[in-house]
Amino acid sequence: MQTSLKSHADLSPRQRILKIAAKLFAERGYHAVGMTELGEAVELGRGTLYHHIKSKEDVLYDISRHYISSLVEHGNHILKTEADPKLRLQLLGKHLMTTIADHQAELTVCFREIYSLTGERRNEVLMLHGEYEHIWRQVLIDGEKKGIFRPYNPIRLKGLLGMFFYTYLWMKPDGAQGPEAIADIFNEIVLASVAGV
Repeated sequence: MQTSLKSHADLSPRQRILKIAAKLFAERGYHAVGMTELGEAVELGRGTLYHHIKSKEDVLYDISRHYISSLVEHGNHILKTEADPKLRLQLLGKHLMTTIADHQAELTVCFREIYSLTGERRNEVLMLHGEYEHIWRQVLIDGEKKGIFRPYNPIRLKGLLGMFFYTYLWMKPDGAQGPEAIADIFNEIVLASVAGV
């Protein structure tokens, strides 16, 4: 963990806690990591750790909310600035893939650990996931209205998004096929599956 601490030396204490917590949650699962272990990993005593965060769920909420909010914000930007449904899909796919590659631990937590949140926090993050899915839905429906895409099907959308989301399980950002190359392949699959018949 010492290497990780050095690589996060330029972050604020809270940002460093979130970054290292995401790595621990992604590697071991949210429920398998305790506050004592998190404190040791970030080299902060219990009092100092609780000065920066209120609880472990607080950390999970911040990680999950930040990254899905960012995806929603960028998706809405694409809707406002690009009219072509095909280009919209390609931009959404490329941005999602590079985000997962650049923040793989955080997106693993965001996609896998969401149901560990409770109450209003869970509802809020689930709503944000729904907003992100709605952006893709809107693109597909717009394309259908323009005669470019086949009729919208919610199962098709779930399958396409799942293809992207689950890359956190196997993608190696520095592997032979980088995130942009994977995004290009996935975008081909997406466009082929939604093309009008």
